[in-house]
Amino acid sequence: PPAPPSSSAWLRAGADPKLRSESGRSALQWARQKGLSACVEAFRQHVAEVAAGRREASSVTRGVMDKTQTNKDAVTAAIDGDEAALLAWLDSGGQVNATCGMGDVSGITVLMCAAQFGHERVVELLLQG
Repeated sequence: PPAPPSSSAWLRAGADPKLRSESGRSALQWARQKGLSACVEAFRQHVAEVAAGRREASSVTRGVMDKTQTNKDAVTAAIDGDEAALLAWLDSGGQVNATCGMGDVSGITVLMCAAQFGHERVVELLLQG
């Protein structure tokens, strides 16, 4: 069944998918836990649309040079602390040990990027993934 209209509409209207409950759960995590696959799919679709918009808006990847677009998106999400995008990436088969290059250094993992930029919650999410 399709996502409830409110899920997609809220996301399109600018609802922040990064917000957390008092217990620390995001709406995406809550939907996954409750088995609300239509809502999870709405989040995935929203994340994909946002990522596509970001790629179109800027060709700059903050010095991250990686040949695989999916890893590049994951690295950008790790640098930005974008938990929803990383959850969607992990759900689509992304690997925590996927590597990227930064400047003259290669072999840096998505996890290392999140840690380098101080995103503790993203590090925790990746370690659980």
